[in-house]
Amino acid sequence: MLRRSLRRLLARLLPGTGTRRSWATAEAPPPEPPPRPEPPARPLPRSPYAREAAEDRPVDVSGVPLARPYYRAAERCLLQAERRLALALALEGVDYGPAVIHGVALPA
Repeated sequence: MLRRSLRRLLARLLPGTGTRRSWATAEAPPPEPPPRPEPPARPLPRSPYAREAAEDRPVDVSGVPLARPYYRAAERCLLQAERRLALALALEGVDYGPAVIHGVALPA
């Protein structure tokens, strides 16, 4: 029992014997895996921007929003929260909210 415990302790503390990698010191290297088959040749999907760049035409981005969608979503959430606050305060009788609603300036 003591011998077994001592052997386990020494096995954890001392470096390994290298028997698991005995092929590294042998003359013959390990067998190489077989080569992977080549995928069939097919045209890669190309975006319309890549086609325009290949034809040396400038890319037209006039109809594309310049902000990331998650920025625009966060902005919409903030505006909705402001509208909810204005409605909650209006129910309490407090005048709070935008000075222009639907393009019409409100009296001050």
